[in-house]
Amino acid sequence: MEGAGVKDTTAYRIVRQVMDHIYGPDEKTSGKDFVSVYRSFREGGGSWESLMAGDMASVKVLEDVLEEFVQARRLKKIAFRVAFGPPGE
Repeated sequence: MEGAGVKDTTAYRIVRQVMDHIYGPDEKTSGKDFVSVYRSFREGGGSWESLMAGDMASVKVLEDVLEEFVQARRLKKIAFRVAFGPPGE
């Protein structure tokens, strides 16, 4: 899953589209970030096949995983600003 073709997978496109829709295109993700979301989704009981079939339980798992991912990134940004000040200072 960590190969060069990560962005060519249906799972990646689903995650990217959901993140763009919910959080806007400014929330950038790398291949490493995607792998983290992918693993968390699978560990949380989500299934890409079920998600594609419209299973609301998998939709909820993906929603929860993405919310935790974005919250963790925001907390890291805040911690960095507290420790080092705003950019440009």
